[in-house]
Amino acid sequence: MKILIKGIVQGVGFRPFVYRIAQDLGTKGWVKNLGGDVEVVLEHQWSEKFIAILTHKLPPHARIDSMQMEDCALERELEGFEIAKSRAKRASIESLLPKDIALCKDCLQEISDPKDRHYRYAFTTCAHCGPRYSIITALPYDRKNTTMAPFKMCVDCQREYDNPSDRRFGAQPNSCPKCAIELRFRDTNKQWSYDESALQGCIHSLKAGEIVAIKGVGGFALVCDSRNDTTLQRLRSKKHRPKKPFALMVKDLTMAQALTKLTQIELEILSSPAAPILLAPKRAYQPYSALIAPEIETLGIILPYSGIHHLLFASLDFPIVFTSANVGGEPIIASLEELEEKLGSVFDSVLDYPREIVRSIDDSVVSMLGGKMGVMRLGRGLAPLDIRLDITKSSKLCVGMGASQKSSLTYGAKNQFLIAPYIGDLTNPASMQRYENIFDFFKEFYALTPDVLCSDLHPDYHSSILSAKKSIQIPCGHIKLQHHLAHFYAVFAEAILQDNSITPQTQVLGIIWDGTGLGDDGSIWGGEFFLGSLQEAVRVGHFEKLPLIGGEAAIRKIYKIGYALALKHRINGLIERWEQRIPPSESQLLKTMLEKNINTIHTSSVGRLFDAVASWCGLLEENSYEGESGVLLESAAAKWEGDSFYDFLLEDGVVVYAPMLAQMQEDILSGATHKVAGKFINTLAQIAWSMSECYADRPVVFSGGVFQNRTLCDKIQHIFESRGRKFYMHRLLPPNDACISFGQAVYAMYQSGH
Repeated sequence: MKILIKGIVQGVGFRPFVYRIAQDLGTKGWVKNLGGDVEVVLEHQWSEKFIAILTHKLPPHARIDSMQMEDCALERELEGFEIAKSRAKRASIESLLPKDIALCKDCLQEISDPKDRHYRYAFTTCAHCGPRYSIITALPYDRKNTTMAPFKMCVDCQREYDNPSDRRFGAQPNSCPKCAIELRFRDTNKQWSYDESALQGCIHSLKAGEIVAIKGVGGFALVCDSRNDTTLQRLRSKKHRPKKPFALMVKDLTMAQALTKLTQIELEILSSPAAPILLAPKRAYQPYSALIAPEIETLGIILPYSGIHHLLFASLDFPIVFTSANVGGEPIIASLEELEEKLGSVFDSVLDYPREIVRSIDDSVVSMLGGKMGVMRLGRGLAPLDIRLDITKSSKLCVGMGASQKSSLTYGAKNQFLIAPYIGDLTNPASMQRYENIFDFFKEFYALTPDVLCSDLHPDYHSSILSAKKSIQIPCGHIKLQHHLAHFYAVFAEAILQDNSITPQTQVLGIIWDGTGLGDDGSIWGGEFFLGSLQEAVRVGHFEKLPLIGGEAAIRKIYKIGYALALKHRINGLIERWEQRIPPSESQLLKTMLEKNINTIHTSSVGRLFDAVASWCGLLEENSYEGESGVLLESAAAKWEGDSFYDFLLEDGVVVYAPMLAQMQEDILSGATHKVAGKFINTLAQIAWSMSECYADRPVVFSGGVFQNRTLCDKIQHIFESRGRKFYMHRLLPPNDACISFGQAVYAMYQSGH
């Protein structure tokens, strides 16, 4: 019998696993890689027992999506069971790319054991851990199809690699000190040292207060002593990052628990093979600089996930700053040449190695949202993400092209969706090039010819422009989908995965709140309510609009949003306060622009409402990074305990918040900033509940960047669960614009089959 197995079966120790089952059963046959799949041939009488064992005892990171079985005639006599030579075959979209996996406990034990031949070898891996996606050039996942190809294995490594009983059988990144990938360190004097000396040089530099660029699995990170104010000030200045929080890499779970308040779920995800950055509440104990995460109550932490990290922490007893080496908004840098070109003035020394990273990938970021783990950035360890969703019989290949910020790409065919890792904001040439490279990589890797490209409604997004160009070049269809509807379809699809009672035809209420997105009427949306299914959804409500004087430029200078909102609603006490802070000439100009509607746009965006409230509270006047106002309001709200909320009205689906603004003024003028922040977030949760009561028999789904706010999500969870109402949030994809491409692909695929 021949069995073709599809799923996550490459780079996870699947073939030796099959071999061991066959050996235990005593069957004859073979197993081999076939493109991105695995083919098993065995004696018919053992097939039923083989499948039973196979499906119940999979390797840790393997997954079977489908098995095709058929009787076959053998071309040669079987003598035993063997692992046959891989055969090239064009991968299908069901052939899944393996993810990069954190160093496993066995390998960590070996690099820590003076008696082991891998002792203190930074690139120790096995079939259950190490780089995968970042080094693979083609399927099947064989060494010749990775950037390990130039590195010849020594006799010992080759023996392990060829032994089906060894955990390094078929481990493509396998190497040891005898056939080593060279670790090299360049100090401030431009002098190079190697291997153990390189590690010691890096450790010395970190302790001396230097900024060190360290090459990791998916690219370089900028690293320094988190306790050193002078170094932190220098890093912030050179990276043009005045306030955006830095993540910390901590030695172990003990250090993580000392710095942050962690639940059991958070401990498990932090130490999982994906090894993401976890956002968690700070503890009072803060042995790091106040410049790490200024003015906020959460901290991003990550555990060591590569041999290099673990070996460094063998000699470090303090947390280190761990931030992607990139120019603001651009992709993470993966080569020393680009690092020197773009950030040469930022870092002092560098820890590098010669194995190429063919596809850079950022660290994943996760956080508890609404009582469960949510993804904030889909990166190393979690991506490429594959989702199976039975919604249509269509076989057309549909590509979701994403938005502009936090852009992503999704390929969908035969109810299988493949979501590429986080790309970045398509506002600079480097991100645009990476976006096009990833589009071409997946297209060529899987030999895919798209039938339909689905892009955002906004004509000026790079993703929209490229969609129009590619649709002519390929050629293929090109459809456009409104930004917030794409959010709706993305979270709707996740709700189907979370609850079997929800079908593509189920009518749900979608609450979609974010910062921006072109609406069907040509205005900027961002506080939307939709009712519908995968077949069709209609806008049934929105927040009343607020003015942006100066257009989208006001998104940065948010004091203009606060002042304009006070002017529009005649909040006189706050108008007086603003006019004491703004030069008379500027306040008069802003008034004139608002009154005459000069270069002023109007938006229903909840994200911009956050900006206005943050400016009213005096938390900041200009955003130095995306979402800063929301983060500061969340942190302020954490210092107030209360369930009360401000008044608002629902008038024909429109959220009228003028009553809230009047009440808010009283609290602000009395100096109750924390109360204002808490009541504002409570009010948003209450608005969500009140709107849901208008559609009391409908499940409710939430999407959009506003739902990265942990406090808001937790309030919604409390209200909805305590009242027995079904609600769904993103669990596999971020609620921000990184989910847009998935929503586009889901919509396009469903529509193509109906």
